[in-house]
Amino acid sequence: MSLSVYQVNNVLKVYKNQLRQGKTMHRSFDQRNPSPDKISISNEARRKSLVDKIASDIAQRITQKGPQDSIEEEVIKQLEDELGTKLDVSKEGSTDLVFKTIDEGKETINSLSIEDSKFLAHKLQDIAKETIEKIEDTQLENI
Repeated sequence: MSLSVYQVNNVLKVYKNQLRQGKTMHRSFDQRNPSPDKISISNEARRKSLVDKIASDIAQRITQKGPQDSIEEEVIKQLEDELGTKLDVSKEGSTDLVFKTIDEGKETINSLSIEDSKFLAHKLQDIAKETIEKIEDTQLENI
């Protein structure tokens, strides 16, 4: 491939004009020091993320060890009130969550189906979120 003198001359003119305007200097500076991508999360999104994490931790503690403190007991009580019966929560294996209903009159324990247990696990998570949000709102009102 051969280049004519005219083509080389045009390239040099364009380069000279860009140098005069400072365009190539800015471009090379930007390439040497690229600006890092910035991610900004709103306060509301941070709050929601934190509430979700706390609710998930509460649900996990309840399923592993049973309710240990007043918040966890409140969450289980609300779930029992919505279901209308006393519950026992346990884990079978590493991932299967099993809910059992306890009939106080006859003292019988009935295991719920996998679908019902999954529904109650989601409901437990939702109630935990609601409880955390109520506590947070109460604390903000007291400030």
